[in-house]
Amino acid sequence: MKKLWKKGLVASLFLMFISFAFAPATEIIKSSSDENGEIYMISNPYTLPPPLTVDIPLEEAIFRRMSIREFTEEPITDEELSTILWAACGYREDGKRTVSDINNTEAAVIYVLKEDGVYKYDALNHSLVFYKEGDYRDIVGWQYKAPIQLGLCWNTDKADANYGSAELGQIGQNIYLMANALNLGTVITSQTPDPAIEPVGLPPNEEGMGVMPLGHPEHPYNFVYRPMWISPLPRIKVSDISLTTVLEKRNETILWEESELTRQEINQLLWASYGYSYYLDKSQQGKNPIARHRTVPSAHGYYPLRIYAVTKSGIYRYIHGLLSYDLWGLPVTTFLLKIVNGDKRDEVAQASQSFVASAPFIIISVLDIQKTIQWDDLSKEELRWLWYYEAGASAHNILLEATACGLIGNIIPINDKGSICSLIGLDENKFDPLFVIPVGREA
Repeated sequence: MKKLWKKGLVASLFLMFISFAFAPATEIIKSSSDENGEIYMISNPYTLPPPLTVDIPLEEAIFRRMSIREFTEEPITDEELSTILWAACGYREDGKRTVSDINNTEAAVIYVLKEDGVYKYDALNHSLVFYKEGDYRDIVGWQYKAPIQLGLCWNTDKADANYGSAELGQIGQNIYLMANALNLGTVITSQTPDPAIEPVGLPPNEEGMGVMPLGHPEHPYNFVYRPMWISPLPRIKVSDISLTTVLEKRNETILWEESELTRQEINQLLWASYGYSYYLDKSQQGKNPIARHRTVPSAHGYYPLRIYAVTKSGIYRYIHGLLSYDLWGLPVTTFLLKIVNGDKRDEVAQASQSFVASAPFIIISVLDIQKTIQWDDLSKEELRWLWYYEAGASAHNILLEATACGLIGNIIPINDKGSICSLIGLDENKFDPLFVIPVGREA
């Protein structure tokens, strides 16, 4: 009996050794803990399938951008999730990401909350890394239930709240555009005033910005093409370049040709930054009564940014419309209002980066602080990241549209905000310049 017991023990140990030696990599799990001592799990990655090619033209994708807050229980396929995550901030064949590295940082972190657990998106390897067991979707996505919740965070070792949120603004915009193009829906829900992604237990060097529920819309999309364009500016043209191609080709530069942009190109860029859709939404969304949507989302629908255009002839304010949002499908009334004469590109460059002066066209996004004080006061300095998110989404749209127009741009932080306010004639206590976006033809 002793011999049989010993033989059984040896056999068991041998089988255990074999099983560990030849176990698949996805089952190798390590445990760690967060700053509160809560245990979470990290495993080797699950490689996502290749992203789908989406042929919808860029401008049509922007026309269709809207927030969805009601979802069916129909699951998201791995192919759909793969496509959306790659669009968000995935790596391309040229080794660059689908978004710009604002301030030369890559701080974004995306958590994917599924029924079986929480995962981190590994953009470099286009894979999901198991992070924590359990279904946190209804806890984190308490506002809007959906099959998948995407948690947007930034690494605090790499960026502060403002620049981290600006990077996430680009990512959120890509998620919006790609989800809609796939007939899925999403909405950005911010981290304030209630905690969002934190319940999953973030590492000490990560901060949550917001959550984006992802699913099939409860009310199917129903758009009607109705531009109703009342403007001295040319109408928006739909290019023949697809959303996927634009994400693959978008790039940045610091050198531009001297040639001026056409009126059509200028209006395409300004519209993408903060304009209105040519589509009317007829889907009868119960939680989204807007009829004509904007090119970017805005916290509480405040839309507090001012968009300025700088050329060699002067500085112009872009009047994107008469209202912050449109519940009725009103005509789009848009124009440029000249506020400063003469070439001020050198002054803009002195307040940002010297190479900006070589660009024939510059867009400046400026926060009107008074417009963040409405039914909910979001004007505090510690909440400024909310508006950097919006400015990041707006700037990203400009770079995407520049790519569709055969142009190239960059997103540049502003070093001397007081000088920009003085140049434009604004009170720096009431306005906060956020980014400079130079655009032109690459030299």
